[in-house]
Amino acid sequence: MDRSHLIVENEDDRKNQTAFKYMNVYHASLSEKLYVELCSLAFGEYDINEGTSISPVMWRKLYEIFVETENHTRKLPSDAKYSISSQKYANEAVQIASIMNIFTSLPHDYSETQDTSLLSQMITEDIEFRRIYALLLWAEKAISEQQYEQGLTAKVKNLEVVRNSRRNSTMALKRSNFSHVSAKDASIDPDQKGVDEDAQLEQNAMNVMLQLLRSGETAKASEIALRIGMAPIGVQLQLHAMLRNPSDVPLEATIQNQAVHKRLRRAKYFEMLEKLIGSSQKNEDDSHIILLNALRGNLKPMLKISKTPAEKVWAYANSAFLARILRAEGALDEQRICELFNVPLTLRSIISELEAQNNGNGKDVLVLFDVIDSLLNDDVDAFFHLAKEQTKGYVPQDINCNVNVIALDLFFHLVAVSYLSGFEKSPNGDSVIASQFDDLRRRSGTSSHRRMAAFYSRFLDENEKSHQIVETMKLVDSEEERTIFSEALKQCDLDFQHYACSLIKTVRENEKMIPLEEQIGHWQWLLVGGEDTILAAVEEMNRIIRKCLLSEPFNELTVRHIIREAIRFEIPTVLTNVVLSEDSIINSLIDDIDKNTSIQRKLEHASNEFLAFCTFMDLYNFIVTISLKLEIGLQYEPIREEELNMIGGFKKVLNEKDSLDWEASLRVRARAELTLREEAAKRKQKDQRARNEMILQHIENAQPLLRSLLTNIGFRGEYFLAPRENDDPHKKHREELSEIRNRFIPMIILLFAQASSKLDDMLTFLQFFSTFNVDNGDLAIDHQNISGIFTVLADLNMDTE
Repeated sequence: MDRSHLIVENEDDRKNQTAFKYMNVYHASLSEKLYVELCSLAFGEYDINEGTSISPVMWRKLYEIFVETENHTRKLPSDAKYSISSQKYANEAVQIASIMNIFTSLPHDYSETQDTSLLSQMITEDIEFRRIYALLLWAEKAISEQQYEQGLTAKVKNLEVVRNSRRNSTMALKRSNFSHVSAKDASIDPDQKGVDEDAQLEQNAMNVMLQLLRSGETAKASEIALRIGMAPIGVQLQLHAMLRNPSDVPLEATIQNQAVHKRLRRAKYFEMLEKLIGSSQKNEDDSHIILLNALRGNLKPMLKISKTPAEKVWAYANSAFLARILRAEGALDEQRICELFNVPLTLRSIISELEAQNNGNGKDVLVLFDVIDSLLNDDVDAFFHLAKEQTKGYVPQDINCNVNVIALDLFFHLVAVSYLSGFEKSPNGDSVIASQFDDLRRRSGTSSHRRMAAFYSRFLDENEKSHQIVETMKLVDSEEERTIFSEALKQCDLDFQHYACSLIKTVRENEKMIPLEEQIGHWQWLLVGGEDTILAAVEEMNRIIRKCLLSEPFNELTVRHIIREAIRFEIPTVLTNVVLSEDSIINSLIDDIDKNTSIQRKLEHASNEFLAFCTFMDLYNFIVTISLKLEIGLQYEPIREEELNMIGGFKKVLNEKDSLDWEASLRVRARAELTLREEAAKRKQKDQRARNEMILQHIENAQPLLRSLLTNIGFRGEYFLAPRENDDPHKKHREELSEIRNRFIPMIILLFAQASSKLDDMLTFLQFFSTFNVDNGDLAIDHQNISGIFTVLADLNMDTE
């Protein structure tokens, strides 16, 4: 069975996969460089004329970026399908940036001579002529790059052979005249080219002149022609080159500039060329005739020899340029100009004819002519439509996607430039923005990509912006990236506070389906927001802590981590600053029916609840420490080694600033855990008295914490923002607080009681407990739990007696 075709298919697939892999790397690099240029544009670095136009420097840099990308695509596997597509799009991106650079540079290049030169005035004031001239200069540049790649430099050097041959032929002719002997193959007619063998050399020279002419180097071609003995052609090339020199095309006809004579001679020259070509008996494929047709601006002969799109563009633009210059000079009437130059005189009509030819002769270009047409004519609606069609259906990281990534980068960048230039947004343009944003969001999380995502958000449609930004925020998983993204959003005048709160609200709506670790990650967006998101940060932190306290078993380690993060971001200090500030504009995550509920009141309740949880953790550390030292059974989560290292070990030198460190009790507990592990088997009776005194000290330190916790209104559900009978948005919040109190308050009180009983200090505990008015609800727990507390206390009192 012949499997050769299968091998070919596998090899093709392998090359295509390789091309796709490397193209994605180039794509990432390209999009980052484009992002830098867009930032410069957005922040005014390319503004000129008081911000009404964009400096051509931007287009030049864009051109250089795409040139580099095109060079990369040439390194891809040459015969892979993906390589071919990438190379074509990269090349056309280069050409688009090139012509835009030329077009935007022209007014600046010719501004100094616009008051004295007709050419300069037409360029600066006649937008249609500027388009034609830009098209011509671009075609010449593209042809030049192509010709020099194909060895034009070597061909120019070889023209010295023509000069030497012509000189030798002339000398042979002179010798034959002196000796009355005819030189072999010498020309009898002095107008001939010398000996017969010179003909082919001079044909080659004409071809080189033509390539120099089409490469925009007419003056160089004229100089070479004169140097190698082809003076008639050199003079004609010189006349053609003068049309590009502002001083040779004066604005007004005066005696000093002899403009009248120049214009008349120029008109007669083109008519003479017309007659010369018409009367010539040479074949139309003769290099001399072709060169004369190029100088004359004959369209059909030039199209006939044009092989590339740039050469076809040159044929049209050269002819249209000559027609417009001669018409502006006025030495020929309109009818005669129409007879001499039967060519479209607007860029749009030229592009239309080029596209008609292109469609009829195979697809030479992908988007080049369409983009040039729409951009140079400021037809943004047509451009946005084209951009959408070219990027529609883009799927990130999909090799089978019909949209090439370079096309996406190119069109996105041009759409973004259009938006930044002041053109109104459109659904078609927004579609391209959304595709690029989706592609960016799928990439690996790097700092630059996060900045890019934030910056690109400014271009999103308002209806999609919030959703897209929130979805992007969900993918960020490091503090550095969150900080970068938030700062970038603020730099772009986007409301980071709104998007961060929107993210948390989606979490709250789906909290049962989102893992706790992911919820904490999303909460940290609020931490990096500083004062702007402080209230929302505390509210969401309180919700997550409530969730942890109600988990089974109690998720103590996570609560400690959350509080530690809050302290690291200096939440107490930030809260204080916000409370004291009158200018802060902050949002709350908690909806309230009473719209008159002040932010200050919400801040107060959220702060109190956070303080209650910090107090609870401090108190809980003492409770665990006491239970460990007295061997009272209590389920707890041991302190991990890495957590102990994080808080500075068992001991830490305290200063005035650290005196309120909530983790001090955690270090005490850590020492108790260590003692339990290492010394449980070797305790001595003489140590028991010291240990009991230490436990009594722990109880003495913990009891004020319990009192503070019980009296904190943030920990008492019935005080939370005035409960309502109907449609109460705070009902769940209060129920959670009530459940937490019922779970932990009885446990804490009973552990104090058990410890006091073991230490024979029950009377002291009862005195402490009697300071609470249980009947008036000081404990704020269910009646069943209160009854259980009194039952246990009664049993302990009996045991003590």
